[in-house]
Amino acid sequence: MKLIVNGRNIELTEAIKAYVAEKTERLQHHYDFIQELHVFLGVEKNPRINTGQHAEATVVVNRAVLRVETASEDLYGSIDKLVDKVDRVLARHKTKLLGRAKSAKGESIRRVGMDTDTVVDNDVMTTDVEELEGVYLTYEEDEEAIEKAEAS
Repeated sequence: MKLIVNGRNIELTEAIKAYVAEKTERLQHHYDFIQELHVFLGVEKNPRINTGQHAEATVVVNRAVLRVETASEDLYGSIDKLVDKVDRVLARHKTKLLGRAKSAKGESIRRVGMDTDTVVDNDVMTTDVEELEGVYLTYEEDEEAIEKAEAS
């Protein structure tokens, strides 16, 4: 992951850059598909603006560019909020990618884990008993159930 830190109306010190690198390090451990992370830190000089410390991030990942903004009274607090928001956005993007991969295989995300022989009757989901017979039966009872199923 390539990390770029820029400042607007602020002089970036090594301590601020190290803090951003330390906080964004956990994103790299969780998500291996991040290509670039651009962090823009800024200060509003207007005294009427209480949340004058801004932090913005642009994340370049596979198939998308994600952008997140935060603001607070403290620059370090803005960085913390920013990393939390980026983490949530990346989790949502990763879920979306996994969903696309499943739908490309022909599987529906909404139907994962549902049986094809499930019958809806009077708003109650029921399943064929034949599917569940082999679960808790002994070997002999299981053989009899298979023979009955093949006979019918």
